Amino acid sequence: METLGITLFRVVAGMGVLLIIMLITGRRQVSEFSSFDFLTSITIGAVAGALIVDHRIELVSSLIALLALGGMQLFFGWLSIKVRPVNHKLNFKPLVLVEDGQIIKKNLRKVRMPVETLLQLLREKDAFDITIVELAILEPYGRLSVLKKAEHLPLTPSQVNFSVTPNSVLIPVILEGKLQENALAEMGLSKRQIEEFRRQHQDTIHNVFIAFMDQNKRLHIVNEDARGQSVFIH
Repeated sequence: METLGITLFRVVAGMGVLLIIMLITGRRQVSEFSSFDFLTSITIGAVAGALIVDHRIELVSSLIALLALGGMQLFFGWLSIKVRPVNHKLNFKPLVLVEDGQIIKKNLRKVRMPVETLLQLLREKDAFDITIVELAILEPYGRLSVLKKAEHLPLTPSQVNFSVTPNSVLIPVILEGKLQENALAEMGLSKRQIEEFRRQHQDTIHNVFIAFMDQNKRLHIVNEDARGQSVFIH
């Protein structure tokens, strides 16, 4: 029982420090990590795992090591923004793999990418015919950016002088019967207006599953008792 308690304490302490590191270093996906970020993250995971399962490892030293690694990641992230040469050293440069429908073999070999993989990435960008590709650039984080030739791009309303209505952004202002006062305030409603809104809808708010408000202050409501129509047969 004592061993179980120690393990649980180590789990809480280790995960707590990892959460702090994640919040400090910012929200990024793994695909957006630089090489240094990726190596640091692997090391942090290894240290945290060893801290939890191996009771011979000193807890305080491990937590300090985790914080130090997180601090290094934060420092080099700041340095890569402030000092451009550092950013160029820590990150790969964008590399053109296809130009005017032609594969640049030298660059493909440089990134050690089989041509089959390149063709797969192009298909994921709806480019099944390589001859329609103006440029395909491998970004530093491994994604492929594809620009099709002008004659193969879809038309936009501005190109045909066609007027369209502006996009409407819906903000959730009621969630599962609870009024989201912060959302209403961010939409420009004063405290008095929020209280007036609450007073007007006090008898129905608890029955609302979710309600959205657009820029014109119009409500779009989904009630708690909404039912499906069983349109799809399985």
